[in-house]
Amino acid sequence: MIKELKTLHSMEPACQQRSDSDHLRFVICRRRGESKFDFTIELDGIRAWVVPNVPSMNPLDYRHAAEDKLEIANITEMTSEKLGKDMLSAWDRGNYIPIDDDGYILNEDEALKCLHHGALKFFLQGKKLVGEFVLLRKEENEWLLMKRHDEFALYNEYSHELFGE
Repeated sequence: MIKELKTLHSMEPACQQRSDSDHLRFVICRRRGESKFDFTIELDGIRAWVVPNVPSMNPLDYRHAAEDKLEIANITEMTSEKLGKDMLSAWDRGNYIPIDDDGYILNEDEALKCLHHGALKFFLQGKKLVGEFVLLRKEENEWLLMKRHDEFALYNEYSHELFGE
């Protein structure tokens, strides 16, 4: 259950059910010359969304996200120093764990099914972002990226200053 993950905000593995090599990774990169960000995850290859601002730690503040087709082979290219010609820098990176509505850990195939059904919930273990988030499909390529209500949520209207937005 997700309770296993609550003490994880360190750079240690999130859950003993997964090995280090089994962790799914994410990276958020700022686009060169723009105020937009790419939110990229490992899931059946690479999945990416363009977000107008960095994800918020406030569950009352959501981000519109448009699916993006990246031309990279794997997330290692995103997390390396060679971020690509369109990317300026990695704003955050780490591991993520797909979860179901009850907080149980999903395998990659189950997470992919959730994504295809239009709602992927996950626990981020980043340097800046931590806790439960969800991607919800609005239309074919239009999504919402939102922080879920959990103990890591920041409800202060000035929480964006903490993260350099």
